[in-house]
Amino acid sequence: MTLEDFLSPLHESFGQTESENSYGHVIQSYIDTFPDWEEADIAIFGVEEGRNTKNKETASAPDKLRRELYALVANLPKTSIVDLGNIAPGNTFNDTRFAVQEVSRALLKDNIIPIILGGTKELAYGQYTAFQPILRNLECTVISPRIGIDQQDFLHDILLHEPNFLFNVNALAYQSHYVREKAISTLTKLYFNPLRLGVLRSDVAMAEPILRNTDMCVFDIGSVKQADAPGNYYNNPSGLTSEEACQLAWYAGMSEKMRSFGIYEVNPEFDYRDTTSKLGAQILWYFIDGYYNRKGDHPSLHSEFVKYRCTMTDNEPDVVFYKSKRTERWWMEIPGHSGSDLLVIPCTYADYTLATTGEMPDLFFKALQKNAK
Repeated sequence: MTLEDFLSPLHESFGQTESENSYGHVIQSYIDTFPDWEEADIAIFGVEEGRNTKNKETASAPDKLRRELYALVANLPKTSIVDLGNIAPGNTFNDTRFAVQEVSRALLKDNIIPIILGGTKELAYGQYTAFQPILRNLECTVISPRIGIDQQDFLHDILLHEPNFLFNVNALAYQSHYVREKAISTLTKLYFNPLRLGVLRSDVAMAEPILRNTDMCVFDIGSVKQADAPGNYYNNPSGLTSEEACQLAWYAGMSEKMRSFGIYEVNPEFDYRDTTSKLGAQILWYFIDGYYNRKGDHPSLHSEFVKYRCTMTDNEPDVVFYKSKRTERWWMEIPGHSGSDLLVIPCTYADYTLATTGEMPDLFFKALQKNAK
């Protein structure tokens, strides 16, 4: 099957734009003819799927999201973005997830970043399996108030998927009153990285090194408080602010590793004056802006780094840090890596200052444990 076989064109009204400076004018959309996508940087597609969730009207969200995105100003000097239309619901929910997998995989193989407009976040399993023949050690970040590992949850399917190519899961902005302790303890035992909402909101910048090391991001709009994002069945009174959500999206777009981004759980039925669709579009705007402001900044990409070595107590391995002269961002080298390439993970200046006292940073310890498996 070809890529076009999985996708349906948009309504002709998406071809009408009022401003040459808008994304509706810049994006090459599938209306009459399928876009020439092979040379694109980013490819958007929607998934009209609301099964396997109480938030069922998410099926109508993709067109709402793109309509708001198309109205926003595209002030970047040069972009190459296509909109491939929508995946219609399959005969079964698994059929739809398979379509998400195949469309995403075709794009990933051509080094094109898929932006997935959900639809329910349970589709994220298809977002994940698309990487199977492409990436060996995948890092996934889920931004959601609810983290579930039960049989009906997409994270359960990801954790049990064979062959296993998952290296790390970051669960950002989860809320303890929605999450069973078993889920958090399981992620912790696996040396994954759950980060509670209250901790994250104390300093949103702590998410930057996490997202800098992420390959795929699952953004549940339910992570944003109801006052800023009313369009969600679960009606969450607490959560991220709209500004914090956009900041996280910008960090994600800036990441040199980020290769797939999905926004899920927008429900137009509950969306007062399209507030949530507008926020979703702004989240996408900031992701795209972050992408086009990438700095090519990684120890494997250039040599403009200052190297520091910190000696640990109790005969633990030294921690080697790299500080970029371009951006002043930090990385840690992970010893004992069996591959030929240098293995480094993003970190913060606070990790470096902690290591100078002889104490091992938590990110370094978790990476050591996972690398030893």
